[in-house]
This record gives sequence, C-alpha cells and structure tokens, in this order.
Amino acid sequence: MLFFLNDNIQENKSGIEHAQIQRLNLFNRYHEPAKIVTRQYSNELHLVTKHARIVDKDFVNLFDYFQDAVTVQHKDITIRDILIDPHWQRKTDGNNYGYYRNGKQILYIRRRNDADKHIINLQYFDHFGKLLKVSWYDVRGFISVEQLYDWQGKITTENYLRPNGQLAIQLSHQYDKRNREIQTYHLFDYHGQDYQFVGLDELTRFFLDELVSDREICGDGPVGILVDRVYEEGWAVLHMKHRVPRYMQLHNDHVNHNEDIMHSTLNYNYEWGLRHTKDWDGIIALTPQQQDDVKARFGKEGVKIFRVPSAIVSDEVINAPHVPFKKRKLHQVVTVARLSPEKQQEHLIAAWPQILKAVPDAQLDLWGYANDNYDQKLKKQVKELGLEGSVHFCGYTTAVGEVDDQAQLMVLPTRVEGLSIALVEAGAHGLPAIANDVKYGPSDVIIDKRDGLLTNNGDIDGLAKAVISLLTDQDRLAQMSANAYEDSKRYSEPSVMKLWQKIIDDMNEREAGK
Repeated sequence: MLFFLNDNIQENKSGIEHAQIQRLNLFNRYHEPAKIVTRQYSNELHLVTKHARIVDKDFVNLFDYFQDAVTVQHKDITIRDILIDPHWQRKTDGNNYGYYRNGKQILYIRRRNDADKHIINLQYFDHFGKLLKVSWYDVRGFISVEQLYDWQGKITTENYLRPNGQLAIQLSHQYDKRNREIQTYHLFDYHGQDYQFVGLDELTRFFLDELVSDREICGDGPVGILVDRVYEEGWAVLHMKHRVPRYMQLHNDHVNHNEDIMHSTLNYNYEWGLRHTKDWDGIIALTPQQQDDVKARFGKEGVKIFRVPSAIVSDEVINAPHVPFKKRKLHQVVTVARLSPEKQQEHLIAAWPQILKAVPDAQLDLWGYANDNYDQKLKKQVKELGLEGSVHFCGYTTAVGEVDDQAQLMVLPTRVEGLSIALVEAGAHGLPAIANDVKYGPSDVIIDKRDGLLTNNGDIDGLAKAVISLLTDQDRLAQMSANAYEDSKRYSEPSVMKLWQKIIDDMNEREAGK
C-alpha cells in the first residue's frame, strides 16, 4: 500500500491534485494498492471526492478516520428532519429559513441549492442575538462538527462527532499574551484511551502512525508513504514512530533561481524537506533535467533520486478518435493554468494586440481559477488594451479535454514549471502548444517545431511572432496537431507505470529488509 499524502482536496484543484488522481487511477488499473490521504476537515469533502470520481475505498481523511466515518451510509437530511417549535415564527431568506421567538432570532437553517434542499448547518442564537453555536452536517447526513462561539464572535471550541453523536475530537482555540492562536486537539475514547496534541502537525503524526499500522486499511503487503505536499505534511512524516519507506514528490521547480541550481535558495514548498534529505528514502523529480539537477545538489547525501512525470495519458484518451483539424475553431487560442503571477498570462495579453493585427478574428480563452485575485489585475489589463471582445476569462473547468478538442493552439507563457499537466493534456488531444523554454517541463513535453514552439521567457514580441506564425499557417498547424497526438504517447499508462514500478520495488525491498 502506497499512501499519497495531501493537505486537502477541493472542488477547484491544482495540478498536484490532478496528478494524484491520475496516479491513483493508474495504480488501480495495474492493481497496485494505493490511497489518497488528506488531513483537513470539510463537511463537503465527500461531495468533492465524488465529483472527482474518487471512491471511498481509495481515500482516507484524518477527521473521518478518528470520527469512525471513513465509510458512512448516506442519509438525506432536509427541513423535515429538524425538530422545530411550531410556535416559532419563520422567515424565508432565499433557500434558508430564520426562526424567531418574541421577535428575536433564535435559529437559522442554511440549506443547499439542490433539488431536496439538504441541510448545510443549524445556527443557534441567544436572546441577545449573539451567535452561540453552529452545527454542521456532513454531506453524508450526520452532524459532524459543532462550533461554539464567544461574545466577540470567535470560535472557542469545535467538537467533531462520530455518526452516532459521540465526541471524537475536540479542538480548543486559545490565545497567548501576544494574541497568537494556540490550537489544542483532544482525541476522545480512541481504542479506549484519550490523547492530547498541540497543533495539527502533532495530530497528523499520530494519525499517520495509526494509519500505517491499520491492517484493515493497509492490507497485508508492504506500506509506504509518498508526500505530495511536503511543506504541510513533511514534519509529521519524518517524526513518525513507525518507520516505513517515505518518498518526497517534487511538483514544481525546487529552487527559486534555476540559473544557479547549486546555490539558489530553495522553493519554500520543498525547503524543509530538502534540508532533511538524509531522512527520505527517495526524492521524485518530474523530468530528466530536474532529476540531474537534484542529483547534482543533493545526490551526495545518499538519497535515491527517481524520475516520474506527473502527467499520464490514459488508454481511453490515446485510443479516442482524433479531432479532424478542420473541425477545430479557427484561430481559437487557449491557456489552461491558474491565473497566477508565475504563469504570466499578462505576457500573452500584452502580445495580443500584435496578434490581432495579423489575425483579426483570433480569440483567446483563459481557463483556470485565480490566486489572490490575480484575475482582477489581468482583467484591468485587458480593459486598458481594449481587448474585451477577444480575450475571455472562462474560470475553472473539469472538462479540459473538451476545451483542448475545440481549440487550435495552446499558449503557456509561464516563467517556471514542474512538468505542466496542461501541456501534456493538450498534446494528447492533438492541440499544438507554445510555451517558454524554462525549467522544468516545456522542453520535455514540446518537441520544438514538431508539435509546438518553445519561446524565450519575457520576450513579448517573440511570443507574438510565434503565435502569429502558427495561426497564419494552417497547414503547418494541422501537421503539428497530428504530431502532438503521436508524441503524447510518451506519457502513456504503461510508460509511466514502468517508472513507478522502480519506486514500488524500492518500497518492497525496504520493507522486506526490516
């Protein structure tokens, strides 16, 4: 069993979550036991996993584990299931209801915007109108947490409940003399004992020790851990009492200045993990170039440096009928990436006026969710350049394949990459791509002048010329589309599984040698 550790999983997923899900599907196809593991609480967690097609048997969450709720039979909870005094006055607020006694609100019921209007939470107030408690329903139909509030409106205590209503975990929010929050977790009646932990990291460490020892979840075979979020999970893993094989996955550039890979400061996401290189059984890079760079700087520590791409092209995609190039939307350009400074969508927007002069009917669709309201900066840029008619912000989508099937060109003007799942997915759907030739990824995915073009980072004019050169040469673009379909087979399931097998073999050997 190989556990893939993440901090959380949300509806809008980053490349790390997409990589985990693809990897899980790959392991399932090859009958290699694996599960995704997260530690953050969310009452909607199992709605998110359902939408991501992650079944409960392939997933474990820390709170679910201690609440005895890893698998729970679904129950519909609607307004009919809530006991309400018939003498209370009810006022409608959209999907929600407020209940009043003697003109004072004492209860507010928040409901989902679905067909049955399932209950989200119950909010209780005192006779002064102050919020006292919020009871949150897990989407599977039981009260999973009760939050208690003080007079200042701050949460003081959170009680996490088992489906039978028993208290499993109590989280206390306290503050020191400098008003810094101290979180204390109390675990109740876990195998007949109570435990206390200061902070989520300590609780996570205990959880992982219990998880790798739980044969009902792990099965009888070897057990290992693969950490996809080292910044969040690294400390807990390296402080576990049970020593199992542990591997650190790099998903991005591991240094901040890749022109000096031997001396640059480290990417904060991996700094702590790389400062403890000797404590890992393996580090997994995404590309051959990154593998070489990691070996050059950290190989002397004796840790194994593996290489596995984060992107996988499924057999279904490879065997799907190719989209005839003439059926694609003429001069349609797309970018699929988080709207974030490092992705540099502003460079493509800056180049767009030049592109429109040469290709007046060109359209640009920007797909992806925004980090820190970065979309507002980009929208302002579009407005200032008068590009509202040809540049469109499309938001997050799970239907990336449909986007790729309709467009003629993908452009990714990023300044830093790990591998770029988006580029691999584009190629698998016959979509030629233009990307900056930066570490790491674009030059591994794009074969320059065969299935796309590599550009120089920061060269706005060069980026514009590259886009124009392809949009104005439809025959060349069509040939690149055909080549992209073929070249994407480098990331086929068998090809990627061969690389994962090296890590699985290493895990098995280490466990056998105990």
